[in-house]
Amino acid sequence: MESCVICNKALDEFESKILVLTMVRHRHLVLLLGYSTQGVKRIFVYEYMPQGELTRHLFHSKNFKLEPLSWKRRLSIALDVARGMEYLHSLVVQ
Repeated sequence: MESCVICNKALDEFESKILVLTMVRHRHLVLLLGYSTQGVKRIFVYEYMPQGELTRHLFHSKNFKLEPLSWKRRLSIALDVARGMEYLHSLVVQ
């Protein structure tokens, strides 16, 4: 019984995220292209990022043979992330 309640809660959360992410359009956020549910497995499908994940550039540049980001570029990224977060926060407040 308890696992069923957890499954329902997880499904509700997944559906809520889908509703929010399909409405979000901002230049500093990756677009949600779709989603998939198979049994208990659920995934989101986001737009392709040609330069790869940000974590690769910030934390694993040597492993992926990438040029380390300059501090100026890191600051620019941090500001862009803040703008995206501010946008998401404004959606919640409305």
